[in-house]
Amino acid sequence: MMKFKSLKSTLLWLLIPALVITMLISLWASNLELRGQVNTAFDRSLAGAIRSIEVNIKTEDGGLAMEQPFYMLEFFELTTRSTAYFRVATEDRLTEIGYVDLPLPTTPLDTGKAVFYNRDYLDQPMRIAAIAIRPKDGLLYNPESRIIIQVAESMSSREDFINQLIWQSVRKDFVVLAIFILLLSGGIIIALRPLKTLSSEIKNRSFDNLLPIDEKELPKEIKPLVQAINLHLARYIKRNITQQQFLDDASHQLRTPLSVLNMQVDYAKKLAKTTEMEEVLTAIQQRLGNTIQLTNQLLALAKVRDAADKLTANVSRETIDICQLAAEVVGNLLPTARKKRMDYGQELPEHPVMINGIEWLLKEALSNIISNSIKYCPVRSHITVSVLEEKDHIILQVEDNGPGMSPEDIALAGKRFRRGASGKEKYGSGLGLAIVNTIAEINQARLEIFSKKNETGLIVRLVFNKIPMDYPDKSRFSSN
Repeated sequence: MMKFKSLKSTLLWLLIPALVITMLISLWASNLELRGQVNTAFDRSLAGAIRSIEVNIKTEDGGLAMEQPFYMLEFFELTTRSTAYFRVATEDRLTEIGYVDLPLPTTPLDTGKAVFYNRDYLDQPMRIAAIAIRPKDGLLYNPESRIIIQVAESMSSREDFINQLIWQSVRKDFVVLAIFILLLSGGIIIALRPLKTLSSEIKNRSFDNLLPIDEKELPKEIKPLVQAINLHLARYIKRNITQQQFLDDASHQLRTPLSVLNMQVDYAKKLAKTTEMEEVLTAIQQRLGNTIQLTNQLLALAKVRDAADKLTANVSRETIDICQLAAEVVGNLLPTARKKRMDYGQELPEHPVMINGIEWLLKEALSNIISNSIKYCPVRSHITVSVLEEKDHIILQVEDNGPGMSPEDIALAGKRFRRGASGKEKYGSGLGLAIVNTIAEINQARLEIFSKKNETGLIVRLVFNKIPMDYPDKSRFSSN
């Protein structure tokens, strides 16, 4: 089955060939009709010539005589622009006048009825008219014999006239066909304009505009499509509300009880009277902390994916100072790094470095990267957060000297619930890099992970496209 890229091309491919075929059939029928009409008109001239010869036939002396009307034949040739031939003979062929070898029709002639037929004569096609008449008063030597009158004309002039008329008709029909095609194309374009307008209206809507499309001014053929789209929008709104309600409920119903339970376990540890009981409570508290972390990451991943569903490439993003954002996140995680006595700090340019992005998502991504480094690096490790400027890109980088990752683990990084071999000794959900990867896609950035050369450690990067901007002087310092 032939596939078309657009409705307009489909209509044109279906209608124009049908129009051309119809026009060709019409030309063929017109050609047949035109030939019949021209032959009828020319045959009338032949019939007139026969009647003129008939009135000039004399049989008084018992023989056959004719006052040949040469002026009549000359007038006939001038009218038809062709050569004329005639023959007058008795049926018994005892007497013949004119072109005696002019061919007769293949069927017997009825008395007084003219017939017209085509034959070759003198090596050219001829149109011949013939009639059989009874002599006046039966004055021939053979009274039973009839007189045969024939008049012929060459077909060349007639064919030239017919071809001229046909070509005139063809030119006229092709002009009409071209006008029809132009009108048809214009009509299709105008008829499909509401679809184009509707497409532009939907395309230019903001990502959070889920109001039904107004169908009042649309053609009735498009209304079923718009009604189906509106029905789909209503279903999406309902699903989105349900999903958002679930996230809000889960955030409240899961985080609050878990936090309260963690506090109760911590209080129970203080009341523990035996070492064994304290160890059990410590294990419970550790498992509870891991559960809180998993819950937070699952909720974060759900929010990020919900944002990914809503945001599109056409949505305008904020212009963010990535240095300021990095400094804020580094400061928030400083107490966690100090607990492990890490060499933890930042290396940022002394001027703002601007990127296009969504600030809260980028903070979530950088927090996950730094948290992973703090978790998996041993005590007294080095972790450095830096912003690098290249010709066409801005790089937000987190570098550590921890255990790193194997090439196989790096290749599969970003998959949900997938943890590397070096991190299996510690509890984790395997969602951190999955969240980071999704956030990178939303912000049109690229996540890069690679191990350090000639030493242990890992480098994780978010690579953004650079936007041109003149930076004012602004001092910034690094604190370890």
